[in-house]
Amino acid sequence: MMRTWNLRVLCSAYVYMFQCAHERGFAMRKSSKFWFILAITLFVPGLFFLPYSPIRFGGYFLCGLGVCCAGEGWMVWLGRRHRGARAVAQVGRVLFALFCVSFVCIQGLIISGEHADPEADDAQYVLVLGAHILQDRPSDALIERLKTANAFLDEHPDAIAILCGGQGTNEPMPESHMMRQYMVDTLGTDPDRLLIEDKSRNTIQNIANAKALYPLEESRCAVISSDFHLARARKLMEQAGLDPYGVPAPVPNLPLAAASHMREYCSTLGLILTGRYF
Repeated sequence: MMRTWNLRVLCSAYVYMFQCAHERGFAMRKSSKFWFILAITLFVPGLFFLPYSPIRFGGYFLCGLGVCCAGEGWMVWLGRRHRGARAVAQVGRVLFALFCVSFVCIQGLIISGEHADPEADDAQYVLVLGAHILQDRPSDALIERLKTANAFLDEHPDAIAILCGGQGTNEPMPESHMMRQYMVDTLGTDPDRLLIEDKSRNTIQNIANAKALYPLEESRCAVISSDFHLARARKLMEQAGLDPYGVPAPVPNLPLAAASHMREYCSTLGLILTGRYF
């Protein structure tokens, strides 16, 4: 009920802004109209992402962009009379151009990493990176990673899987514990081939903690994660001094894939801006 109310408030505010512009006879320039149309194009799809927790980040991302575009359109319109608004609009256009370039480039990095490395076939250890879990089962994305890990172990009888993932604030147990439970009980994986790393909260800690617990530097290792995540996972494996060989797991549906690519853009951009990617 609260989520529905929030969506109604957002939509009403958005509609009210355009009604005010129309009622006051605002003759918006073409460039201003462009920004408002772009804002609607981003904002409306974002509203459909918001009610569903697995893809909610995509809603925040799209709605945030929509609000920024609406603000740019407003500054463009005000710039007809106010020099300060023109300056703000110019800065906004530069920032938007930088965003577009960075988004395209980073998505290129992400997509280029969505492949399997043949060297992974020789891995003695394979890190299976965790993801969000529900109260009684892994999330859909994590289930795909576990299925991929189980298939990898079936095809490589000498390999050992290290299940990585600690406990989040809204999770009933460490991710790695539920991962092991699902693989043993549902997929029939041999429990003797599953090791646990259960203290990490992110990908960097996944790799660092697994490296501290097990002799990964002395052996060939690989990493299993969702396809969109592999480019960043490989880079972090390489920085940790481990073999950067990846095995991709599919994403179960298109909305989740879209939201995941938006989240991965932000995560990768954060690493680049803090000097931890290259």
